[in-house]
Amino acid sequence: MGMRRKKRKPSWSGAACTILAGGLAAAILILGLRTAGRLCGEQALCQSVVSLEGMEPGENFEEELGKLSGFCSLTPVIEIPVKLRAEEYAMEVTWTGASLETLEKKVSRSREVPLGRTPVLLLGEGSLAAMTDRNGHGISEEKQREFLERYGEIQWQYCLSGEEGVKADWRPCLVAGTLSSPAEGIYLPYGQAETLAGTKETKQFLLTVRGTENYERALRSFEGGAGERTAAGSESRK
Repeated sequence: MGMRRKKRKPSWSGAACTILAGGLAAAILILGLRTAGRLCGEQALCQSVVSLEGMEPGENFEEELGKLSGFCSLTPVIEIPVKLRAEEYAMEVTWTGASLETLEKKVSRSREVPLGRTPVLLLGEGSLAAMTDRNGHGISEEKQREFLERYGEIQWQYCLSGEEGVKADWRPCLVAGTLSSPAEGIYLPYGQAETLAGTKETKQFLLTVRGTENYERALRSFEGGAGERTAAGSESRK
């Protein structure tokens, strides 16, 4: 399956990229057939989140980046710090809003979920390890597996960071599937993350490059900023 380039070009404003958002479509999120390991030609894809924090990209930054060998795409990412809970367990976590078309992933379980105002999540299989119960006891591996297997039956709730406490506004969220890769993150569609964040500006981007050596060269374009990290805590190299 070939990599599809994003045709929309970000508009640079200082170190921030302003993204024009469309409304949320009443669509069905179907993830079962989308898997990781797509290849561009004969070289594997490398992918991670990069930051423009501390950088002042010029007007031709994206154009120059696009000239690099193996470059596939640079798409915006929005991070949402939340508290997530299920049954008697909860944890602080950061959701990553990204284009799920672009995110390289391996889906282990999935179901069809209508997209609307309620956040729709993809759980990495290792993303629940920080959960604790009301007594502060960490979640067991057995309980993590149970949550992942019963993801569609569990009542998941979240509140935005800063809302915790007596007056926390707990709201429902849905889980559309689980990921064996990347395994550490929790993802949602970019449009939903943009709505939750209440902003159209971001300094975080998902960089996708074909070939490991090309990827390392592309990362050097972000030196001087906050540097490279990944959306899921580990580099995605397929």
